[in-house]
Amino acid sequence: DYAYSHDLVGNVTKIVESETLFDIPAMFPAASAEEVQKLDWLKPHFVTDDWKGRMSIHALVVETPELTIVVDTCIGNDRDRMPYAANSHQQTAFLEHFAEAGFDRDRVDVVLCTHLHFDHVGWNTMLVNGHWAPTFPQARYLMGRVEFEHWSKPQGGREDMVAVFGDSVQPVFDAGLVDLVETD
Repeated sequence: DYAYSHDLVGNVTKIVESETLFDIPAMFPAASAEEVQKLDWLKPHFVTDDWKGRMSIHALVVETPELTIVVDTCIGNDRDRMPYAANSHQQTAFLEHFAEAGFDRDRVDVVLCTHLHFDHVGWNTMLVNGHWAPTFPQARYLMGRVEFEHWSKPQGGREDMVAVFGDSVQPVFDAGLVDLVETD
């Protein structure tokens, strides 16, 4: 259901961590129900038949002849994600779904972090014996240099990002697995 393939580039597989429905105008006040309903192309992937939005937290696994790449790593388990209470201390079957899809986390070559928000870097690490350890220990983790440098300094008023950086970014950096890339 979530696997897509193309003969020239390899395969892309969507590994879902969680899916929820939401009221579009409540989340996006400028998007009135009447305006959203004019966009039929949103069905069925982005909205339901009764025009509820579909929120998918997922990773994409890109397989090329040379590499296995994980694009964004969702929220992760065991994390304090206040003020995002619905995502705090969650327990999902993400790693089981990853394995069921035929992937071995020890055989991932690259983890591409499109950006460092909590719902994109969570499974960079996992809790092992009370410590955050790289989930994909053989991979190179690619992160934008400017954003990494910004969040690596304590930011007033963004305690949520201090926690995200501390449990999902810093441990892979400390393990020597991060390559900082230019975003231009």
